Amino acid sequence: MASSEAGTSSDVEQAIGDEYQVFLSFRGPDTRYGFTDFLYHGLVDAGVRVFRDEDELHVGEVIGGNLLRAINNSTIYIPIFSQTYAFSKCCLRELTHIVDNVSRSNGRKSILSIFFNVEPEDVKLKTSLYAGAFSEHENKFPEEVEKWRKALAEVDEIKGWNVKRDQSQATIVKLVVAKVLEKLELKQKSVTEHLVGHDDRVKHLTELLDVDHPDVRLIGIYGMGGIGKTTIAKVVFNELSSHFGKCCSFLENVRESMSTKDGIVQLQKKLLSDIVSSACAEGVKDSDQGMRRIGEMLRNKKVLVVLDDTDNKEHIEGLIGNGSLRSGSRIIITTRNTTILDVSEFKDKMIPYEMLKMDDALAHQLFCQHAFGKDFPLDDYQGLTREIVSTTGGLPLAIKVIGSVLYQRNKAFWKETLVRLRNVPEEEILKKLKISYDDLDVFQKQIFLDIACFFVNESKADAIYMWTNCQFYPERGIEVLTRKCLIKTLDNDKLWMHDQLIDMGREIVRQEGPSDLGKRSRLWSAKEALEMIRTKERKGEVRVLEISGLDGSIEITNEDFERLPNLRFLKLCYGDFVGDFAKCRSKLRWISWYPALQDFRAVNFYLDHVVVFKLHWSRFTDDSKAWDLIKEARNLKVLSLERCDDITTIPNLSKCLGLERLTLAYCSQLERIESFIGDLRSLIKLEIKGCRSLIDLPEEMGALVKLELFSLSGCSRLRELPRSLGNLTSLIELDLTDTRIRELPSSIGKFISLRILRVPIGPFYYGGKADFRFPSGISTLVNLEELDLSRREGMKGEIPIGIGELSSLRILNLQFTSICGIPRTINRLHRLQTPNLGLCHQIQKLPELPTNLTSLCLESRSLISVPNLSNLTNLVELRLSDDSSSNLVPGCNLRWIGRLSRLKRLELNQAKVPAPPELVSLSHPEKLVLEHLDFEPLMQLPFSHRGLRNLSILKFCGLNMEEIALVGLPRLEEFTIKCCSLRRLSISSELKKLQQVSVLGCNELDEIQFLGLPRSSEYPRVHKCESLTGISGLSYLKNPERPKIYCCNVLTDVQGLNELVSPKSLEVTGCASLRRLIDASCTKIPDDCKVLIRACGAFVPHSVGMMHLKRYRVVILSNKVKPRLHQCAVDFCLIPSS
Repeated sequence: MASSEAGTSSDVEQAIGDEYQVFLSFRGPDTRYGFTDFLYHGLVDAGVRVFRDEDELHVGEVIGGNLLRAINNSTIYIPIFSQTYAFSKCCLRELTHIVDNVSRSNGRKSILSIFFNVEPEDVKLKTSLYAGAFSEHENKFPEEVEKWRKALAEVDEIKGWNVKRDQSQATIVKLVVAKVLEKLELKQKSVTEHLVGHDDRVKHLTELLDVDHPDVRLIGIYGMGGIGKTTIAKVVFNELSSHFGKCCSFLENVRESMSTKDGIVQLQKKLLSDIVSSACAEGVKDSDQGMRRIGEMLRNKKVLVVLDDTDNKEHIEGLIGNGSLRSGSRIIITTRNTTILDVSEFKDKMIPYEMLKMDDALAHQLFCQHAFGKDFPLDDYQGLTREIVSTTGGLPLAIKVIGSVLYQRNKAFWKETLVRLRNVPEEEILKKLKISYDDLDVFQKQIFLDIACFFVNESKADAIYMWTNCQFYPERGIEVLTRKCLIKTLDNDKLWMHDQLIDMGREIVRQEGPSDLGKRSRLWSAKEALEMIRTKERKGEVRVLEISGLDGSIEITNEDFERLPNLRFLKLCYGDFVGDFAKCRSKLRWISWYPALQDFRAVNFYLDHVVVFKLHWSRFTDDSKAWDLIKEARNLKVLSLERCDDITTIPNLSKCLGLERLTLAYCSQLERIESFIGDLRSLIKLEIKGCRSLIDLPEEMGALVKLELFSLSGCSRLRELPRSLGNLTSLIELDLTDTRIRELPSSIGKFISLRILRVPIGPFYYGGKADFRFPSGISTLVNLEELDLSRREGMKGEIPIGIGELSSLRILNLQFTSICGIPRTINRLHRLQTPNLGLCHQIQKLPELPTNLTSLCLESRSLISVPNLSNLTNLVELRLSDDSSSNLVPGCNLRWIGRLSRLKRLELNQAKVPAPPELVSLSHPEKLVLEHLDFEPLMQLPFSHRGLRNLSILKFCGLNMEEIALVGLPRLEEFTIKCCSLRRLSISSELKKLQQVSVLGCNELDEIQFLGLPRSSEYPRVHKCESLTGISGLSYLKNPERPKIYCCNVLTDVQGLNELVSPKSLEVTGCASLRRLIDASCTKIPDDCKVLIRACGAFVPHSVGMMHLKRYRVVILSNKVKPRLHQCAVDFCLIPSS
């Protein structure tokens, strides 16, 4: 018997038409003032509208009117079965109506039963308690009793809660309230029906929040506008809100609300109303009072609060205060401004979580849902879909907006939209993104527009020199742009900006002069730049210009500079400077130049203001007048000469005393560096890369005492370093990749600041077998963090014990060397994280390793025992291989694997070593590769084990098993099975993320079945399966890009091949038993798909090399050209071995 927030049956009249959420059915004398009262108030406090009847029905009264409407209007029913419940005909009549409502609701309504001091057996009428009551009822109400029996029987099938006399009723009430909130989705936020690619992110965030842990956690979800921060926050909030009862609140659009006069107070009121009550909220008169009440509330209640779109620390302080939070509380903040994530007022640190763009496959799927209403495009829209999705840059906002615009539009509209998108962004997207731009100051806007128009993938350090000279205050500006998620600096110091932000920046510039190019501050289009520069008017607004001669060269004269008085950046491609520049007053700070001619035809051309000069692909010789440009550039900070193939030395730069960065890249004839290099004492970065004719360096190099980065990468004739190099005590990074240097000078021990030392040989360089000595004196490099000596096959013997002194070492790469031993002193390297001993085939055993390792690779044919790595509990990645050799002593095992609870990527190649059953105890592996193990201990492959559900890559080699049914791996993206004794392989429709399937050398395999995969597989590949007779289910693969089937000699049929709608290529070779392949009359394979079909027997015509399907269908199939069988030997030579 039940009630609303207003409470009782007497209130029902005024509540007619309101929808009750919960109906309580109970026997008043048993529980009215006890358990039922506790439950009622618990639900009301959680914000649930509850009905309970306060008045007993009179004897003989039937249920009708208001009470019946209350039952009909409710969604959840809670019968509280107590000692005398069955003696009340009123309760039984209520229960009958409840069961009838639920049975007719198609799952929209439900019953939650509570057994209060009774047992389910009593309710089943198996004891005298309820059976005795029914004996009495049979005499008085014989017609109703049978209905009541059925109602009790149905309710008893539903699991409920048992409440004992000696049990905490508060605990049960809490559980019931949580279940009701979960079912009602009372606090749930509405999210789009098209949710794509959120599973992994939601999983990661819920793991970070971990509501079962008693501590306080704050998470800041950050990223650019439109990247999906609010959506993911809503999904996580919906997932977790049931754990917090009423104590959860989602405050949307905080930034926008705060901009209004009383915005802070309104948000405070909503927070208080959501978590406490509307009465508590109404008493708030100003923000100070609101903060006090919120502070008190947060100290006493465990809460879940989301502050969406916050851009100011004051917003956080005004809404969740700066005091302590109740244990177990969780706070989620979404923002474009990472500055606010450093909330020092809280003792609990904010955990940052970056929202990244969608990957291509998910972006494609999301677009198709909006544009077509399904996960894949219409057959003749494949190409257009790919092109349009590529313009979105994986930004969910752009994908949704553009997809919705194109829904149910014809192909002409699509093509026009594609052209428009390449020039002008959609207004709705622009408006959303521009919020962050509008918040920048004038200098930061200049930097943003420079990056959007020109500096993506350019060196940040180089650009800073120009912006500093222009007084744009770039250090601060770049920090602000980064914190507002408008740009990123990549690991290689290059600037990055999202494609949609680039489009926005360029649109802002276009609007400076929609029809007048001379009024735009920046011009990046070659066509527009040429059009602008050929006009005679003054263009005082133009500051940044990229111009190209396109098909012919362009000449820039002094008069052009006079018409561009404020030009500070010029990128000139296939053009030249011509004429007398004596009167030139240019303010150029940056020149990037690709000359068209070998002759330099400018005179009196001086770069007085230039700080960055980059010359590419020039044919200027050593005596060219062009070098005068550089020699007199006294403000020059950055000089780059790239692919200047006709110089044997560099020009005299002794007057460029402020030069800080010098790059000489791929100048193939450069033989020497002159002694004047020692005069450039401001140099902090010197890169000499790929200069294959350079044979030595001058001793004056030792004078560059400020040098921090020195690279000689790819100088393949350089054999030794100058003795004076030991003077470079400021050096932080030394890169000697692909040089012929066999021994580092002993003075290397003086590089006290050195953090990175690279002396590897690249995979395409053949000097690795020359003798090479491990650097002596290296033990003094206490700041060294990375040491790379990989592919130095000539490095033999044991690593010196002095390596144990490198206390800062994090990365040690000895891959593909001939070292035979690692000293025990390696255990002293407490910061070492990633030792790479791959392809070190002389190593027989390992010493004890430091416990802080996160990644370990050991591959050696000489291994005599499997190391016990059970102490490496921090390992995330492990590759352990004996290359299938037979040197291991008997009794080796891998049982210690189970202790490595953090492993995410595991590769084991150990001949005949038992596969450890402990594999299934790993928490969340993402990559699992098992080769040549003894698989018998596993008995069966435990795909359905919950610990393996995160696998994205799975590979087997040498597996002996009758059948594999690939199921239970929802995140699997890549599956490979090689050289396995397997007869049947089926791949389930559950594997919705599977993209690559490779079946190689499984000679006993009879059949492969694809069972309804909705989006898989982009790269199905079957090779050398000599017993395979059929492949079925290919039609389920909606997006296979490059199916390949090789050397399956008895394969007769590939079912579903003609149903494929999007392959880019198809290769079928060496399948001599095929009876059919492509049916020209009905195939859905697109005409532009490239096909290679060879040596497939008498029934399948071969293609003429790789050719488009359209040509194959018209020229080959229509003419029924017979394959020339004598070509088979040639064809097989072209087939890959794996």
